[in-house]
Amino acid sequence: MKYRSHNLRKGRASIPGAYYHVIINTHQRQQLLGNNEVASIIFETFDWLEREHRLKWICIMIMPDHVHTIIELGVRQTLAKVMHSLKLFTAREINKCLSRRGKFWQTEYRDWGIRDEKSLNNMIRYCYANPVRKGLVKSARDYPYWRCKYEMGW
Repeated sequence: MKYRSHNLRKGRASIPGAYYHVIINTHQRQQLLGNNEVASIIFETFDWLEREHRLKWICIMIMPDHVHTIIELGVRQTLAKVMHSLKLFTAREINKCLSRRGKFWQTEYRDWGIRDEKSLNNMIRYCYANPVRKGLVKSARDYPYWRCKYEMGW
């Protein structure tokens, strides 16, 4: 089955205060995210969204062609509006930083609601281990484009 963005939106619910694991991909999975300047733009944007009470980020994993994040959705927010703001701002700033033009992010994104603490912990571990699974580093602690509000003890 071929996924289309309208299929990804079917059944999507935005619940303020709920935790979500969200993945956003670069357009055509271009490897544009693997440098300090780009990572800083993404991290700073999440910090700004948090200061504006639009979300609370739990962890952010920036891979070369996609971003994993676990967030708590802010009051009076929808996931669609928050992701739109994040992608619109970061696309403009990263394109400027990389001296490029054109579409930066894929239109759609993937999201999963997180229902309990065990699932939250599993999702954080999944994000943390992603660079190892992809062969980018031997140990997750060596990967530079990762932030988490919880200490990883394994």
